[in-house]
Amino acid sequence: MPEAASPSVCPGPADGADRIARALDSRLPWAKVSAAATDGPPLAWHWGDLSARQAAGEDPTSEWRAALTAATARQYATPPPPAMPAAFVLQWALEVPATVGAYAALLPPPAGAPELDGLSFALHRGAHFPVHIQIDGSAAGSTDPAVRLADAHAAYVALARPFAASYQPGVRLGRHQRAAMVDDVWAIAVHRAGRSGPGPLRSSCCFIYALPGAHECAGCPRLRHPG
Repeated sequence: MPEAASPSVCPGPADGADRIARALDSRLPWAKVSAAATDGPPLAWHWGDLSARQAAGEDPTSEWRAALTAATARQYATPPPPAMPAAFVLQWALEVPATVGAYAALLPPPAGAPELDGLSFALHRGAHFPVHIQIDGSAAGSTDPAVRLADAHAAYVALARPFAASYQPGVRLGRHQRAAMVDDVWAIAVHRAGRSGPGPLRSSCCFIYALPGAHECAGCPRLRHPG
């Protein structure tokens, strides 16, 4: 953990973002986390931009889905069903604000609250999941862990629900699947950030079971309701 700022110094938003990024970077084994103010220009994918373009009727994740489809086809020697890359891209997009929000909320004070709509991220070149996240701005947070987590959840939901509702991947994803994905991603992020034991049961499906030799993920609803 970085040293706390001197009581005589009032940290600005950039200082808070950098402090949060350093703390998260030490805890996430699958992604680098940095502050935009100290790590160059925003990364290729910007959450606020994706959300705005999608709300305007565009399909800003089409390139992402196409790359994942091609990589999956090479790995399994057969094209995946369109629902699989569609579900994974939605899940991974939601994981960016969910992960940053949940992990930051569970940091000890004086951790602030990162601005989730200002996040940008880069994808793994081969597997196409988010592998580098930049935080651009933060605000003061409560010293009460329960309040911080509730505030982070509210901020995440305010972004995630409209994004999931406007997501048009060219294949049908039902309203239940979309809403459940929003809730599942948050529950998984909170569990990873601060809880031990088995992960939460899911209500949404990633459709990986449809690939040759693959099977349902742990917590998949199909394991409880085969069909």
